[in-house]
Amino acid sequence: MTAPVIGFVGFGEAAQCFARHLAASDASTPLVFCEGRTNRPPYSESFRLQVREAGAELVDTLNELLARVDIVISAVVVATAAEVGAAIAAGLRPGTLVVDINASTPSSKIAVAEAVRARGGSYVDANLMGAVSIYGAKVPLYCSGDGVERFTAVFAPFGFTIESAGPRAGDAAAVKMLRSVVTKGIEALVIEAMTAASVAGVRAEALRGICEPMDATRFSSFVDMCIRTDVLHAERRAVEMDGVAEGLRELGLDPVMTEATCARLRASAALGQREAFVARTSYTADDVLDAYRARSGELPCR
Repeated sequence: MTAPVIGFVGFGEAAQCFARHLAASDASTPLVFCEGRTNRPPYSESFRLQVREAGAELVDTLNELLARVDIVISAVVVATAAEVGAAIAAGLRPGTLVVDINASTPSSKIAVAEAVRARGGSYVDANLMGAVSIYGAKVPLYCSGDGVERFTAVFAPFGFTIESAGPRAGDAAAVKMLRSVVTKGIEALVIEAMTAASVAGVRAEALRGICEPMDATRFSSFVDMCIRTDVLHAERRAVEMDGVAEGLRELGLDPVMTEATCARLRASAALGQREAFVARTSYTADDVLDAYRARSGELPCR
């Protein structure tokens, strides 16, 4: 069986990593087309060399790439992902598989998937669940869409790590988006806290105080505790965090994340579920989330 021809639209870190890995495997030579702010036709010699060193072949137009590939991987910046997805769909040959690895919103991925299907193609909403700089081509790919089975059949033998979230485009993107709320949020919280610790001269002590309790338990247990106790203590904790925000201001810092924490805690308290849960003899995190979901539409969006 002839190996499918794979093309990349965009050639950032992830695309370069995947292209090198494919070129070093038994895959056909990957094709590359770029039309970004930095690299676009007519391509510079340095970019041509970069693509060659990755074992790929550079093409000058999107139409040329689409005419030659069986599988196209969209790997552009989020700001242009929807536009590029529409352009790919418009020039698609029936039967082409489109793999969208951009960190787009679920609605954006659904729109691209619909455009691809309308042209007789299939679509994968693929999401990198880790850093390419750490995992390389084995970075976990959490995927959904009607093309997941085909994507897995082609790429898993090359050593790619693929998990399916089902046939609906956008489902995997929703999980990635919500994971980012936590992972990027933790990063921002840690930076705010540790910058303040550095200003206060207690960096090592603060780092130990933050890390040791977390190291002592499973993160899943910590998340469960957060949800179950939020319904009881959100209002009190918001008041405590007001004081923390004032303490950061006294250090000369803008408590951006701390103020956001206060707002989030007050939003939980405003759902008015505390008394109902105080009266319960037992409940689970799912019970809390179900109650929040039932009332969340009553609060205005900012």
